[in-house]
Amino acid sequence: MAIVLFWCLMNILLLRRELWAPPAPVLLHTVTAITEPMEEWWGIYYRGEKIGYAAQKITPETEGYLVWDSSLLRLNLLGTVKTVETRLQMTAAANWALREFDFDLRSEDVRFKARGKVAAGKLHLEVESGGQRTDKELPMSQPPYLLAALKPYIVTQNLELGKEQLFSTFDPSTLSQQITTVTVEGREQIKIGGKTEPALRIRQRFKGISVVSWVDGSGRTLKEETPTGLSLVRQKEEEAKILATRATPLDLISQTSVPLETPIAEPTKKNLLKVKLSGFNLAHFPLNGGRQRLTEDTLEIQREDLNRLRSYRRPIRDASLAPYLQSTPFLQSDHPQIRALAVRVLGGEADALKAVERIRKWVYDGLVKVPTVSIPNALEVLQTRRGDCNEHTVLFNAIARASGIPARTVVGVVYLRGAFYYHAWSEVWLGQWISVDSVLDQFPADVTHIKFLEGDIDRQIDILELIGKLKIKVVEAS
Repeated sequence: MAIVLFWCLMNILLLRRELWAPPAPVLLHTVTAITEPMEEWWGIYYRGEKIGYAAQKITPETEGYLVWDSSLLRLNLLGTVKTVETRLQMTAAANWALREFDFDLRSEDVRFKARGKVAAGKLHLEVESGGQRTDKELPMSQPPYLLAALKPYIVTQNLELGKEQLFSTFDPSTLSQQITTVTVEGREQIKIGGKTEPALRIRQRFKGISVVSWVDGSGRTLKEETPTGLSLVRQKEEEAKILATRATPLDLISQTSVPLETPIAEPTKKNLLKVKLSGFNLAHFPLNGGRQRLTEDTLEIQREDLNRLRSYRRPIRDASLAPYLQSTPFLQSDHPQIRALAVRVLGGEADALKAVERIRKWVYDGLVKVPTVSIPNALEVLQTRRGDCNEHTVLFNAIARASGIPARTVVGVVYLRGAFYYHAWSEVWLGQWISVDSVLDQFPADVTHIKFLEGDIDRQIDILELIGKLKIKVVEAS
């Protein structure tokens, strides 16, 4: 269920996204310069209840701008209240082209830092998590620009209503580039703090999610909304910092679950599950493949039979599976600590199937099960020895890859106590992709694990399209 925490963080970062690149730099030539310091505050709401606040300060400098952005969220996760803060500081040239940024996410559970600097057509990145630093370079055909310039640009350009414009964005939390579509929808009156103000309505589409923004004549944000129930409303600083008074805020995990009309009896004993899916565009997700078969809107899931597998001696020698053995900034399978752990856990076991059993058992036994607000990172999980599905999955995958067994993260939903909850688990290559859930101690995972996508943290953003829309009806469970 930790995937919901990731969803919430990504939604806030989606609303507060700061880095963007126009299709051509010429678009920024006529942006009105900001000559005086500008500061804005917003309250953050989920389904009408305040869960945090955000702020942005823009300070003109001799050769550009200094932009400071922050947010604070107070989240209820299965009865445990967590606080998470993000901070983002950036410097930009006079045309708003990015020079440097420093991103920091912290909670009671984790701290994640990413720094970036643009030079020689590349974005040079430094990532710090789990006490370790990872360097990475991203080639860029043009430097990213700051979102702070986008809305002032739009209100001064008299853009054609309904016309879509594409922008390439960089997300510092996932270290990935994405495409955002922006459409000016019209002018309307909007009520903010008891006062009615004229506003320009703008829609941003990103990874299947639409963010609607209302901005004033200066390009300042009055309000933003997502269909998932998250919204920002401009407020004075004192008002923005006042959070909900109830002792326990809305439970995000329960609020985003997908209820069923009829419970599934003994779900872990089922070998077949058939469900009808609705509420979203099925073509946007790779539902067909492996143990899943899609026919129109009906998905059939057949549990794997481990007795029919043909195992192999690790490490595997197959170049086509090399991407699933690679180390990444969040899944550091080549780190000495991870490699040493893999040797210790496997104890010389060469058979891949038996090795997966050992890794699953060690991760399940070795980690405390608690809802965790984090950007999942294998090294950090190894140090803290705690977490939910994302944390178990990323550590399991890192150990598997370090052991020469291809592994990948998959994301979807799982059935628990009358509803489907958003969830992450693993797949390992044992002649075919086989599911493993190291937080629920299942190998293979039961058939109520419905997979919607696979991939690292930058791909998991795609799950945003489902939340608040997905509907599931059980046709057969046997």
